[in-house]
Amino acid sequence: MFVKPLLSRASSRAATLAARSSRALAPTTRLASRSLSTAVGAQLQALTTEYPHLDVVRYEHKNRVWSLQHVQYYSDALAIGLMENNLQPGDVVLSWLPEHFSEQ
Repeated sequence: MFVKPLLSRASSRAATLAARSSRALAPTTRLASRSLSTAVGAQLQALTTEYPHLDVVRYEHKNRVWSLQHVQYYSDALAIGLMENNLQPGDVVLSWLPEHFSEQ
């Protein structure tokens, strides 16, 4: 599956803020990872409120486009699923995907 992000002013601003946050925090501590996830989550929520229908992800293989509203919905669903399986903020999760999921 080929995933191609659609860069816009809003999504690149979110990426810039997330990168600044990750450089400012030491990722090895539980508190730092919680702060980073809170910062990214808050930024995603703010962008979704401001630009809910902005297309930010395109799956060219399946001809599917996700808006910020879709990304927010699926990230919330993933977070709820992880919490239902007793994972806590700051826990480490490994995502192992098949090679054909890699970005070209």
